[in-house]
Amino acid sequence: MRNLLSANFCRLLKNKLFWFLTLCLLVWSAVSSYDNACNLINNPGPYGDIVIGMGVAVPESVCFDSGPVVLVIIPVFASMFLGTEFSDGTMRNKIIVGNTRGRIYLANFITVSAGSLIFCAAWHIGSLSALPVLGIWRAGVFGWLLLVLKSALFCVAFSAVLCLISHIITNKAAVAVFEIVFALAVIMLGSLLYNSLLEPEMASNGVTISTNENGETVMQPIAPHPNPEYIPEPQRSVYKRILNALPSGQAILLANTASSDEEQLDQPLYAYCASIAITAAFTVIGLMHFKHKDLK
Repeated sequence: MRNLLSANFCRLLKNKLFWFLTLCLLVWSAVSSYDNACNLINNPGPYGDIVIGMGVAVPESVCFDSGPVVLVIIPVFASMFLGTEFSDGTMRNKIIVGNTRGRIYLANFITVSAGSLIFCAAWHIGSLSALPVLGIWRAGVFGWLLLVLKSALFCVAFSAVLCLISHIITNKAAVAVFEIVFALAVIMLGSLLYNSLLEPEMASNGVTISTNENGETVMQPIAPHPNPEYIPEPQRSVYKRILNALPSGQAILLANTASSDEEQLDQPLYAYCASIAITAAFTVIGLMHFKHKDLK
């Protein structure tokens, strides 16, 4: 196992694509966080009361925006890194020299997870560029660390899912396309759930405009009525659980972590447990599948 990990991490450290993606993510996070922080100060917009407390904007409103971007970058790296194992015959060579399939799979999972954690670190290091503009986090350093832990856990959970896919689809090009499409689909699902849960229970169509007896224009709000798009119980609780279990759902919730609506949807403890459960379940399934896989 030690030799497998040593070989994998040696490949990782020499992988130009991996370091290019890490650098791009670091620059993207730094530039976008700083730019969003400046825009938030100069133009609070209609949601200024949500992200600004006591007249000061909170960095949580911009520091966690890049989560969905990380979930797109991880499959690019994972598919190329693990796809090479099969396309170059490295996988067969590892088995021939006496390594068990279980150890090979675990070594690959640990390596991909380590890579995803480095992406996660680049994301959060880059987001620190917002602090000179917005100041310290509203939740303090400990609260920030809990949010970082949440992001690290869903990155590892997503890595476990991608590792399984990469050992099922052994064609390098096919697995790259599939995993990127899969990541986008999961992000779209998380976004759909999040937007659906934000629908208010009561809705109003606007205002009515009329003229009074003095000839003055009078605007009166239309009485609110039940919103047909609102998701009632018990479906609402189910949707919340799915949103907090999906890595993409957690990333979207983190990106809106300063929103009062998000605070009603977020279930931190459940999200932590869900990420751990997904990691364990998909790793076990991957081990069982790879032990019986026919390596041509």
